[in-house]
Amino acid sequence: MSLTNAMSIGQKAINNAQLSIENASNNIANAETEGYQRTDTVYDSSCNINISGNSIGTGANIIAVQANWDSFIEKQYLSASADLSSSETQYDYLAQLDTIFNQSEDEGLASTLDEFLSAWNELSSDPDSLAERTSLVSEAETLIYSLTSTATELQEMSDTVESEIVDQVAAANELIDSIALLNKQIAADSENTELISSRDQAIRELDELIGVEVISSSDGQTKIYTETGQPLVEGSETHSLVYRGSKSTESLQPGSSYDGEISYSGSSSEEILIEFVSTGADGTAQFKASFDGGKTWKQDENGNTQLYLAGDKDSSVTVAGVEISFSGGTTDHTKGDRYTIVAKSGLYWESSSGSLVNITPMTDSSGDNISNRTSGGSIAGLFKVRDDYIEPVLDELDDYASALIWEVNSEHSQGAGTEHHSAVKGTYGVEDQTASLADSGLVYADEIESGSFGLYTYDADGNVTSNASISIDPSTDSLDSIATKINTAFSGSLTASVNSDGELEIQSVSDTTFEFADDTSGFLAATGINTFFTGSTATDISVNSYIEEDFSHVNAGVVGSDGTVSSGSNSVAEAINDLTGSSVSIGEGSSAQSATLTEFMAAIVSEVGAAASKADTQVACDTAAAELYAEQQESVSGVNIDEELINLTIYQQRYQAACQIISVTQEMFETVLGIM
Repeated sequence: MSLTNAMSIGQKAINNAQLSIENASNNIANAETEGYQRTDTVYDSSCNINISGNSIGTGANIIAVQANWDSFIEKQYLSASADLSSSETQYDYLAQLDTIFNQSEDEGLASTLDEFLSAWNELSSDPDSLAERTSLVSEAETLIYSLTSTATELQEMSDTVESEIVDQVAAANELIDSIALLNKQIAADSENTELISSRDQAIRELDELIGVEVISSSDGQTKIYTETGQPLVEGSETHSLVYRGSKSTESLQPGSSYDGEISYSGSSSEEILIEFVSTGADGTAQFKASFDGGKTWKQDENGNTQLYLAGDKDSSVTVAGVEISFSGGTTDHTKGDRYTIVAKSGLYWESSSGSLVNITPMTDSSGDNISNRTSGGSIAGLFKVRDDYIEPVLDELDDYASALIWEVNSEHSQGAGTEHHSAVKGTYGVEDQTASLADSGLVYADEIESGSFGLYTYDADGNVTSNASISIDPSTDSLDSIATKINTAFSGSLTASVNSDGELEIQSVSDTTFEFADDTSGFLAATGINTFFTGSTATDISVNSYIEEDFSHVNAGVVGSDGTVSSGSNSVAEAINDLTGSSVSIGEGSSAQSATLTEFMAAIVSEVGAAASKADTQVACDTAAAELYAEQQESVSGVNIDEELINLTIYQQRYQAACQIISVTQEMFETVLGIM
């Protein structure tokens, strides 16, 4: 009986040594395999037996091949890795943004603006010069190219980010499905270390896309949650991420009975939360707005919470570039009623019922992450760089271009060139030519004030034949009524009309010519009459084709009180050149700020540079943290070739020793058999 036990022990030892050698060999073969977890054979002593009154062991068995993995370290690593993935993504784009706005004395938007304004100074020194006008238009074209090319690069960058978000959300959903499938396979084969390693690697890859929390259960199943607690994988069940366009949701008070609908148009990098501060019907109830989930509320120019009236489409309000109105309500809004407007594409978690929960990354004015929104992973990084930097910078560039256009045009539209006009056409059209100018849809309608502009007519010899002042009241006058005023004042010499594009046209009759003067209303600049630039953004700014066709219509001087344009008149050129050091209003509404155009551009450049530098520092910090935990996990689960070679030698020796046990026992058997 004891010899049989010895033989059994030897056989077990041989089998154990063989399996251990195979395991060590597999470790060596997978030393460079990403995500591979080093495995060890786990030995357990077999039960004892009683021989001649003595308790004798029966050898050892390998009860498992166990992967080396520290779940606590991995939790720390996943958190650090998600942060690193987000910061790296942001830095990659911010570095590009910084390159786009790289400024020097001879290059960049600031330089081209200086050259453009200096060209007006040169014209003021020789206001009748065609050469100076030619040079001025050339500098204008250079400035325009600088603006439009920069805007195009920013838009292309934004489009690339959107495309990356789409691809990464799709990749995340594939990983979610893959992890669920691996969970199912592991449930059927709980000791399959290859499946477990594959699942842990898939979790790491998912975490790089969207930060996750992992909970492991005793049955080997793994549950995956977003950082904000929404389940992505529960056993073999999954919940998908959804990338979708603009959306609004409501969160009414329990006692609210409002039955109307909210409508909005436009887009914004901001997610707008509105909350009613009073109870009342449409047209009476007021609400406030927040861009950080209700952490802070938008303020007016006096530092007070800005309130908006909940009106219909005709009385809509604009918040962060989004036009908001209410319709169809037969009951009152209730104080505390909330609506969230996401006038942009966003990230959502889909529940089992198909409802969507908004988890789009959001930061407050300090750049801190808002709770209940995902913040880790490259998807979050893409949303942050889009919403916190690319789109706002593009908006600022448009504000800059809009202010430049308006300030130049408001001076130029009141001036005179070296040749009188025989026909002019506005470059800005109205949506409704019968509506008041304030409600006409003009791009610069808000700039029109009550006032007037002058018109002078001349005969074929250049002599003044008539003049009149056309009064403007933006609250009552329409473009049609202004055309009528001109026709009445200059019957037989000028005709004014509104074309099919909603643009004002003024034409002379016979040999009559005309000039504009002293516009205190801003009407001429707002309608694009006698202006230098067309457009209203960095994308569509252009030199007026009327000027491009005839440089004599570059206005340097003004019409005098006697109706003549004296040689050497240069007040318009000087006024535009003075924009170099003059503070102007840039932006809209309560968000407008007063600064020179140069100061505003310098602020954009500084803002982008600071963001890129901060992101670079953040990457360094996040890299250090992620590498620390990766190294700790590697020390636990990684394959050390030297150690495995030592193990192979040990297992080889065990195998040889086990064979010796078999050999000795066999000889003993033969001896016993010989005696018998």
